[in-house]
Amino acid sequence: MRFSRYLAILISLVMAVALVGAAWAQEAESGQGEEPQQEVAGAESDGQGAEAPSPAQQMLESLPDITEIATQASQEQIGQGQPRLEEQVVYSVSPWNGREYKGTFAPRQVDTIYLMANEYSILNVQRTQVYFWPITNEYMADWFGLREEVPGTLEILRDGQVIDTLERTEYSYYFPSGIGREQRLYLGEEAVRVYEDYRNRLNAYYDAVSAYYEAHREWQRQMDEILREVQETGQYKDPSEIPEPPKQPTPPTDFAYSPRTAFAVNLPEGRYQVRLRGPDGEIVPDTTKTLEVFDSRRQGVGYLVIPEHKWTRSFQTNDPSDILYLDGRRVFYIVPHHAREFNFYQYVKMANLHKPLEGEGTRSVWTWAQFEPITQAKLQVLHNGEVIEEIALKPYYVRQTPGYALGYNIVEFDPENDPLLQGRSPTFEAYRVELEGDKSYQLRFVDDAGNVLIGSAREVRPIKSPGNAVYAIPLFPFAVGLVVFGWRRATARVGKGEEA
Repeated sequence: MRFSRYLAILISLVMAVALVGAAWAQEAESGQGEEPQQEVAGAESDGQGAEAPSPAQQMLESLPDITEIATQASQEQIGQGQPRLEEQVVYSVSPWNGREYKGTFAPRQVDTIYLMANEYSILNVQRTQVYFWPITNEYMADWFGLREEVPGTLEILRDGQVIDTLERTEYSYYFPSGIGREQRLYLGEEAVRVYEDYRNRLNAYYDAVSAYYEAHREWQRQMDEILREVQETGQYKDPSEIPEPPKQPTPPTDFAYSPRTAFAVNLPEGRYQVRLRGPDGEIVPDTTKTLEVFDSRRQGVGYLVIPEHKWTRSFQTNDPSDILYLDGRRVFYIVPHHAREFNFYQYVKMANLHKPLEGEGTRSVWTWAQFEPITQAKLQVLHNGEVIEEIALKPYYVRQTPGYALGYNIVEFDPENDPLLQGRSPTFEAYRVELEGDKSYQLRFVDDAGNVLIGSAREVRPIKSPGNAVYAIPLFPFAVGLVVFGWRRATARVGKGEEA
């Protein structure tokens, strides 16, 4: 995921810069830098006694939006192919794809915006510089160079009639388990509350970091005195007289975007039009677009299958007609998700408006998309229609094996009984399945009442060995060739004998 990777890098930079800022501020408070201390004091007062934002808060508020991360033209791209540059009014779009909010934008040349039905998506109307590459027919924006929000209200029309008018509202993306995992969208006051809670905990962490550095310096000073005293007297200290080192604070594992304002759109399936009406009551030019809101044709349960012997090469199975094959005894882990089947063209186009050629030729193709994981269910293993095993969801941890082998072991996450797992988080939560490859099985998920979840059944079949007879197949042409060769040699000898 391009967005998750780039955002993780940016957040790492945020943490590093803010951590340095916290350490620097602590040094200034301890009197080891008069000029920095005066600068900080002047900034905090701001002439009105208002408290200046912390380094962490400043960096959080300066993070680019999802659309900016996904569609910002890099210097390398700008230097390729001599793209055309034009200032435009565009729609920045962050659509929900079932797992995360993606980023794209609709330039003036794109007439239709695609969104998923009955899910919130974020739209905004902004002015920016747009690059266009004629060879690849791709648009990218220079958000960092120009990004101006176009004021107004968003009108949604159907059959030429205005059915809704939206004002910009505050929104925030929240990652409860960190970047790259579950993502949530909060709107309005709730977005502000979630962000402020995260910001306060982050500021408290950096305050704790400053206190930790101070305590660590004091601890180091005491240890130096003890060491000097031992060297001078030759008498060792009792362990009870040696101070315990301070514990380094743990940063928050979640992450919240600082609130921004845009239009939150949630519509049922259908074809609409959108346009921006400016403060003067007129429609803003280049803001009238078609809005295609699509829904799924089928729903089911998708499997994320993690083989134990190659856990980094997981795969998905979403269609109930899919068959899993066993080659001998295997152990694998299953993470079930709610899944929906969408038109491939609409689903791909939704997050790639800046690439007009994306998805072309796939209007009749369908694809499955996995949504939120299923956690309140049990996995049943059946053989000949009888339930032979029922498996519960458990957390697991992937542990690297020591040495040069570069292997790994997947163990059940149990920090209470395994000291090596204390202070860590599970790598994943899944249903562990161990099957012998000598018979056929059926897998299915059931809820707490024992009802089978629709679309959750999968067939598991063994790969049968063809036996030793399979080796005779490549030998058959060779044997025929030998017979023909021998027959022709024999015929040739008979002919020579007759001529003689």
